[in-house]
Amino acid sequence: MTERLARRIGKLLSDSSSEEISVECCDLLRDDLSGMTIDDETIVVIGMPVYVGKIPLPAIEAIEQISGNGAMTVAAVSYGGRSYGNALFELKTIAEDLGFKLVGAGAFLISYMAIRGSSNSMNPSLDLDSMGDFSRAVSDKIKRLSGTEIEEFRMKPAPVEVNGRMPVHKISRLSPRAAEIAQKVFERISLVRRSSEWFL
Repeated sequence: MTERLARRIGKLLSDSSSEEISVECCDLLRDDLSGMTIDDETIVVIGMPVYVGKIPLPAIEAIEQISGNGAMTVAAVSYGGRSYGNALFELKTIAEDLGFKLVGAGAFLISYMAIRGSSNSMNPSLDLDSMGDFSRAVSDKIKRLSGTEIEEFRMKPAPVEVNGRMPVHKISRLSPRAAEIAQKVFERISLVRRSSEWFL
């Protein structure tokens, strides 16, 4: 679902641009990113899943191979439980530490069709309306920031404020069964978020 989320936001950003933009997608865990070059003309969409309110440790280790080089970046997380916890703040912080210029951040709800009280389903769906609104707002912001060819005259993006703190990642190293139990406990104690949230 997270891959679909990142691809969808990338396509929406491309479609809303007046210029011809090519869209490339890569999987942080499967693709070799060692030779990847990113410049300040690239717009990067980083999508991550949320587990127990955090970004999975293998995903963090994979993204740390990349240097942002000042590229404008959109951070997005997908969550299917009650809360995305500190995951969006964590992704924002990591991206900025790697040299990306964050222009937008969003946490997008994945809905599951309940089957006899179960949250498991083969047909999860993304919050497409919120993704569309978010992508249009980010596109407008990017156009304002890129209004001139002269670097010195370009507007600098204001910091994107996202609530949260950096989590401790001990839960990521537990067994899958322990992580599943932790997720259930986390959902019980979390505030219910019934919709997606995004920040510019």
